[in-house]
Amino acid sequence: SAHQLTDIIVGEVLHGADGTDIRCGVIGEIGTSWPITESERKVLRATAHAQAQLGCPVIIHPGRNPAAPAESVRILQEAGADIGKTVMSHLDRTIFDNGELLEFAKLGSYLEYDLFGTEMLNYSYNMEVDMPSDSQRIQTLAILVKEGYEDKIVVAHDIHTKNRLTKYGGHGYSHILKNIAPKMLMRGISQHQVDKILIDNPKRWLTFK
Repeated sequence: SAHQLTDIIVGEVLHGADGTDIRCGVIGEIGTSWPITESERKVLRATAHAQAQLGCPVIIHPGRNPAAPAESVRILQEAGADIGKTVMSHLDRTIFDNGELLEFAKLGSYLEYDLFGTEMLNYSYNMEVDMPSDSQRIQTLAILVKEGYEDKIVVAHDIHTKNRLTKYGGHGYSHILKNIAPKMLMRGISQHQVDKILIDNPKRWLTFK
């Protein structure tokens, strides 16, 4: 039940996960598909209930549909979540229309562009998606900054395979610092705004209330 799931999540944050004393610092990444299944709705409600008790950060993996992020936020809100402490991940493969993106941004979650370094012709999970380039991601960040959302942007690499590591020819974990941040400055995002995106916003999100 949602109540049992809530107890599990709270226990893993307060006491430790999987029989250890290692406590979780964030709830997530909570995965959803599209359409969102009833099981996934239950997990989202449990996440909201646990967050309401703990004041902790949450991160959501939305389904691969432009409507998925907003639907996840709606479910979380109805269950009492703090959307201001919630990250919506993978927006760079989910919402492509700038108007739709700005409408979603109004809901108040952190906006995560986390596929930096991932550039491909065919996105196997959804062949209809044209995966943006890193340059296009930065252009979108510049739009969000211009529209006043510099306090709500976070970025990442989503490195999850060996070929993404420098040892195997990939960009590695330094890609954002070495390549993306300088390009952001070239595209009109100030150093102060870059520092917000790389330092202040993650710090604020990850801090328990």
